[in-house]
Amino acid sequence: MLDEMPYRSIAGAVKERLMVEILFSDKYKPGEWINESVIAKELNVSKAPIREALRELAAIGIVEIVPHKGAKITQFSKEDMEEIYTIRYLLEERIFNDLISRDALSQDDINHLKRLVQEMKEIILLNTPEKPILGNFLLKDLEFHKYLWSKSNLKWTVKVLLDIYLLLILGMYNFLMDADLIKTYEYHVRIIDYLKAKDIEQFKKDRSESYYALRRH
Repeated sequence: MLDEMPYRSIAGAVKERLMVEILFSDKYKPGEWINESVIAKELNVSKAPIREALRELAAIGIVEIVPHKGAKITQFSKEDMEEIYTIRYLLEERIFNDLISRDALSQDDINHLKRLVQEMKEIILLNTPEKPILGNFLLKDLEFHKYLWSKSNLKWTVKVLLDIYLLLILGMYNFLMDADLIKTYEYHVRIIDYLKAKDIEQFKKDRSESYYALRRH
């Protein structure tokens, strides 16, 4: 039980729980206030570790703490999302350039990426109105990209990407509610093809088209 753990461990567990619920479920909506009393009752803990968890989530931008009012889920404007996604777009291009120029991916790496993409497809096939799968799909998407980042030599680029990726997911969740996940899956298949072929120019072209399609949406 959470209430039997050390305080810091409780705060960490609460943070992880809230982060998953905020990013990968529809329990909380952008701009919605977080009720500490309800969470305390659900988890059978005091409000102190909840407030500590919320401060940590505020530090990475997932929630916003308003003095004398409490914490609410961060709500991004169109301009916020465009800025965050542009940062990701530019930095991931550097990652791909690095991976291709160094021939950094082995056949085992390619096989691992293929398995992740296949798992994306399997998640999509499970989707029903009674059992939405967007959260699981985003987790798999995150796993795919983080694996590629881990293979690069650009540690500071990776750090910035990791710092903004949770914000990107939070902003993208509602956008992807109506998106065609099959097209997203197919895009990841093409990424693997470009990596295998070491075709950075085709990758850039495809990325550019996807990026501007997202901006138009």
